[in-house]
Amino acid sequence: MPDVAINDVTMYYEISGTGNPLLLIAGFASDSQSWASLVPILSANHQLIMPDNRAVGRTLPADAGTSVEQMAADCIGLLDALGHEKIDVLGHSMGSTVALYLAAHHPERINRVVVAACGQLHNSRVNALIDTLVALREAGAPEDLWYANLFHWLFAPGFFDDPSTVNEAIRLSREYPYKQSIRAMRAQANAIGLFQHDDMLENITAPVLCLHGANDLLFPPADTIRYLLPLKGIQTEIIPNAGHSLHWDATEIFAGHVMTFLENA
Repeated sequence: MPDVAINDVTMYYEISGTGNPLLLIAGFASDSQSWASLVPILSANHQLIMPDNRAVGRTLPADAGTSVEQMAADCIGLLDALGHEKIDVLGHSMGSTVALYLAAHHPERINRVVVAACGQLHNSRVNALIDTLVALREAGAPEDLWYANLFHWLFAPGFFDDPSTVNEAIRLSREYPYKQSIRAMRAQANAIGLFQHDDMLENITAPVLCLHGANDLLFPPADTIRYLLPLKGIQTEIIPNAGHSLHWDATEIFAGHVMTFLENA
């Protein structure tokens, strides 16, 4: 798949499907492969554009300066390179904040916005949790235990019913050839901790759909609903039996909400 020089990085991205273009922005410590569960469904009617954010995946250099604002600027650069004047966007977790930042600061480029597992990044509890996760890697925590701990924050309780599923997820995560380095993870964590543009929500006029897992431990649904109150006319769907990685816990339900929104909003 291709890459393109944008700002001070060489951004790796993947494209799948045909139809109306949809930009997918991954969350913290995740890259373009985090959308794998959705690609077979959404690519039937959309051209999916899936970049690796700076400091993750195959976007280089891995130690490039990192902030939410820079990630948003990279997305605009990618749209320019691909010749897209205006586009729909779907973001997950940190990626949802990037999506909202784009809608607030580049409204002429964004049609509709879907935010999944969105939450207030300027949040002491979340910042402390992310800092601890990175610090455990920096301290040399065993990978198996580190991923096992991480998965409790990502997935709904049902994910843990079959130990073989958990063990396979740990194995795949450990063996992933493009997993984020400790240094790059720290850079992204710092970017999250420094983001303080919560007032941007009042400037967003694009239609917004919020998808959230009922079992999201990182950003509890009630907190997210309260955070997004300034958005005018937002649609919200709370998906049962889904955690922070709701597009994996409830892939078909998630994709159905996305397609319905993009067709009708």
